[in-house]
Amino acid sequence: MNQQVEDTASAEQDRAAESFDAASQVQAPADESAEVHPAEFPEARARRTGARAPLDRFADVQVEISVEIGRVTMTIGEMLQLGEGSVVELDRELSEPVSIMAQGVRIASGEVVVINERFAVRITEVASTDGN
Repeated sequence: MNQQVEDTASAEQDRAAESFDAASQVQAPADESAEVHPAEFPEARARRTGARAPLDRFADVQVEISVEIGRVTMTIGEMLQLGEGSVVELDRELSEPVSIMAQGVRIASGEVVVINERFAVRITEVASTDGN
């Protein structure tokens, strides 16, 4: 059994030495007379196959959607003083649209409406997909 382990270790060392020798040959100093010029690649072109087609495979994946009506920054001390009846004033006007978020990323804007005694949001703008 020990002989097999030693043979295997010896074979691995031989392979490593061969790899090192091959690598050192590749890294030999460049021939001073060799002509050096920049590589040329064919121009890459973007293909428009439709943004919807690749997403179809994810159609059954669930995503959490939330609606953000506003934000506020406060100190931890101010936050610790919040209690029942406290009012937190947000940074948005009543007439401003709310942000519709998917997994924390803004995907649309809308206005708050009420349907059957429940809050809802009517989408007024869908965010662009180009990152702007």
